[in-house]
Amino acid sequence: MWTVLRDLRPMMNPSQFWSTMLKLALLTASVLTILLVAFAMFLVVLPVALLGGLALHLYLRRKRRHMRRQATSGRVVIDAEYTVIEK
Repeated sequence: MWTVLRDLRPMMNPSQFWSTMLKLALLTASVLTILLVAFAMFLVVLPVALLGGLALHLYLRRKRRHMRRQATSGRVVIDAEYTVIEK
């Protein structure tokens, strides 16, 4: 293992080391930013979507109940018989 590290030492000069560290730091910052945005969306968008779904459910239930009352109260049902004639 020490021979492998001895062979890599001339290739890893100080500027290359800091370049690699800078790339690693940028990658870490990008990943942390994406995780923070995803967590914020989870905390903000999920409750808003749940409240919107609940409001829509309550609105549609009230609308359906209102339509059912209108259908039974003001209309007259006509009962009739019919015959199907085939040729």
